[in-house]
Amino acid sequence: MDALVKGVLNKQISAAAEVIRMAEEEAPEIYGYLKQLYPYTGNAHIIGITGLPGAGKSSIINLLIKYFRGQDKSVGVIAIDPSSPLTQGSVMGDRIRMMEHANDREVFIKSLTTRGWLGGLSKTAARITNILDAMGKDIIILETVGVGQNEVSIMNFAHTIVLVLVSEMGDFIQTIKAGVLEIGDIFLINKIDKNDPYDLMTNIESVLRNEDVEKGCWEKKVILTSALKNDGFDRLLECIKEHRRFFLDKKDSFLLKRARQEIKEEVYGSLAGHINQKIDQDSKTNKILKKVVSKKEDPYSLALKLLKDFNIDKNI
Repeated sequence: MDALVKGVLNKQISAAAEVIRMAEEEAPEIYGYLKQLYPYTGNAHIIGITGLPGAGKSSIINLLIKYFRGQDKSVGVIAIDPSSPLTQGSVMGDRIRMMEHANDREVFIKSLTTRGWLGGLSKTAARITNILDAMGKDIIILETVGVGQNEVSIMNFAHTIVLVLVSEMGDFIQTIKAGVLEIGDIFLINKIDKNDPYDLMTNIESVLRNEDVEKGCWEKKVILTSALKNDGFDRLLECIKEHRRFFLDKKDSFLLKRARQEIKEEVYGSLAGHINQKIDQDSKTNKILKKVVSKKEDPYSLALKLLKDFNIDKNI
């Protein structure tokens, strides 16, 4: 067993940070480390926090960290921030909001950028979740970018999903449009000290009542909180514990779904990298691109040619 792997399994922060760095940088040796760590995963409770920007997701996460640390549980946080489509840069606001936990060696906070990855997570989020799981984290909190339109990837990686909403921000309409309503296990209407939450609560409960729920499925919860005043937080914890017990009975089917999605994302990520390199950096492709610009060639024929280069035969 590699020394870095032993370090991660022995809960060494420096070892985990090094393996995470390699996962982010797509280092060639990362697959070997992930392979060795994988048998030690599957013990953490993974909680997904999603919802629109400004809903108070980070404040909720702060309260969760405090609670679980009070229970002597080790906590990992993976906070995903949107990145610039031009520079790929990002403001890691979550690190700033969670600085009070910076000196706690039992709290590992990692901020990531999407780097254009769709679904509200990051390409490396699943890898880092497994690293923290193997490291022995009891609780892993995944926070999505909060775009509100397409962040459904979290349903394939988190065991319990908390959808954070705020009334009078168009949340209900956005939720219906995005289909995010389907992935939430717990609907948390936050900031009730500032806005009247009952219209939003009534609307969501009405939709949930009309859902075609199969027998034995989780009954979704709608709760009201004020993270600022710590109102309703006990009810949130109660619902998370209740869903944890429910999830353990359905664990095998979830693990199958997660394995399928993880393989898809690894394969897709590798193919996307090769395709981008071929289109952006290949001199032969650049020559053909100039012909496309001058209308001597069309983009569809070039796309088909590139697909054949990757042994993908597509007939149009």
